[in-house]
Amino acid sequence: MSGAAARAISALRQELLEIDLAGSRSHHCNRVALAVTLAVAVALVLRVDAPWWAAISAFVSTQVTAPASLRRGALRIIGTAISAAAGLLLSPWLIEDQVALSLALFVASSIGVLGLQVSLHGYAWLLGAVTCDMVLLATLDDPTSALSVACNRTAEVTIGTLAAILVSHLLSPREDHAPPRPQAPGWSDLLGAQWASTQHAMRAGLGVMLVPLAWSWLQLPSFSQAAITVAAVMAVPVLSDDDAANRESITARGTHRILGCLIGGLAGLAVLVVSFENFLPWLAALAIGVWIGAHVQASARDIGYVGTQGAVVFIMTMVQGSGPPSSIIPGIERLAGITGGLLIVQIVAILLAPSAARVAAR
Repeated sequence: MSGAAARAISALRQELLEIDLAGSRSHHCNRVALAVTLAVAVALVLRVDAPWWAAISAFVSTQVTAPASLRRGALRIIGTAISAAAGLLLSPWLIEDQVALSLALFVASSIGVLGLQVSLHGYAWLLGAVTCDMVLLATLDDPTSALSVACNRTAEVTIGTLAAILVSHLLSPREDHAPPRPQAPGWSDLLGAQWASTQHAMRAGLGVMLVPLAWSWLQLPSFSQAAITVAAVMAVPVLSDDDAANRESITARGTHRILGCLIGGLAGLAVLVVSFENFLPWLAALAIGVWIGAHVQASARDIGYVGTQGAVVFIMTMVQGSGPPSSIIPGIERLAGITGGLLIVQIVAILLAPSAARVAAR
């Protein structure tokens, strides 16, 4: 993991040195920052429960072209809404039954990660799994919160996604020059030719299933963040039966996630040293951090996920309530959740690693 971190830090340094405010890449970063600030402003006016979730939705939904943003946004809204409803319907049957809840988390997460790999609309499947996990895990702290969490997450995602689509429609190129997307293999032959993808998804589901058990035993905060971490880190397309290569991909993604988290968290803490009392300076500081995260996310050096995660944590640190933040606790809790999720991923990977005999046979 140290080698992956060193390579990522070196590439990140090069990306920051190559920032060009006049290039086409900077125009995209401008659109991302504008979409995020618009989403935050609307979310604060509407007084939603978690305005940072609207900001994150705007960040990840703003693509290089308008058609790409529309596709991404539509998948995000549809996946979130359907899975929020599913989690809400399931929650009454799972309250105070931790075994049943863990099994539901396993099924939802496995299906979501598998859908990411085999479906043409994989992003919607993954977002669906994450949202369903959040709704179900919310019942651990408050059994009556499922309806509130489902409605709030859907509203926040919709606000942020619509902000991204609006900005993209007005300012992004209309031509979609991206290469054609690879044909998805579909849901057929999951126990045959696509068995590697099925195994991979089940490992992800097992990791999420262990979250409530581990967190209740250790009495740690941020249930939902740990589950999101496991699903996101395990969401690496499995292209072959090479277990070693698959584990390397998962390890690299986990390294980039924790590195981005640390960078975004430290940047947020550095900004919080300045006591923001006015809305506009705070919003400007948020936009600058998001701009840098978008620049790294667009990197061709295979460190885009560092920029994504850094921007997400920076947003969660900066956007906490109805105005400029007054506490660093949300950022600390997110870091704790991510660290716990990564540990769960590594434990699952070690326990389910192929034996030496199987590797030799291959």
